[in-house]
Amino acid sequence: MFSNKSQLKRRTPENGIDRENFLSLLVDEYLNSTLYDAKCQVLANLANFAYDPVNYVYIRDVGVLDIFLYVIKNETNTQLLHFATAGICNLCIDPLNADYILRNSGLKPLLALLRINNTDIVTDTITTLIYLSNQQTKSKITIPEVVQIMQDLKMSESGNLANLATIFLQDICGIY
Repeated sequence: MFSNKSQLKRRTPENGIDRENFLSLLVDEYLNSTLYDAKCQVLANLANFAYDPVNYVYIRDVGVLDIFLYVIKNETNTQLLHFATAGICNLCIDPLNADYILRNSGLKPLLALLRINNTDIVTDTITTLIYLSNQQTKSKITIPEVVQIMQDLKMSESGNLANLATIFLQDICGIY
C-alpha cells in the first residue's frame, strides 16, 4: 500500500523510530553483518521499502541505492542479486533514482545480469532496462548482444520472460 508522509507520521508511535532512521538502521545492519542469512533478510527488507514512493527520498539519503548497486556489481549469490534487482526495479520508476543508477555505473552490471540463470532476476532486470531506456541510454541498452538475448528470451517457457522480452523488443528496439 502506498503511503504519504502524514499517514506515516500518524502511524509512528510518539517515541517510535521514523522511517528514515529505521532505513538507516537497516543499512548499518547490512553493512556490519557478517552472517549471510542476516544480509539476505536485511536486503529483502530494504527491497520491500522500495515499493512505496514515499520512501524514495529516504532510500537515496541513507544509501540504500548504493547497497543495491554494490550488490549487482560485486555479488554472485543469486538470493542477494534477486533482492538487489527487485529493489532497483522498484526504484528506477522515479526519475531521480533512474538518474542515480545511471550516474553510478548501474547499467553495465544490469546488462550482465541478463545472462544469469534466474527468472526473477532477469525479469526484474528487463523491467528495469525498459524504465531506464531514454534518448541518452537507448544506444547503450539496445546493443546487438542484448537484442539477441531478448530474441532468445522471447521464446522462453516463462510467460513473464517471453512477454517482457517482446515488450522490450517492440517498445525499446522497434522490432516487431
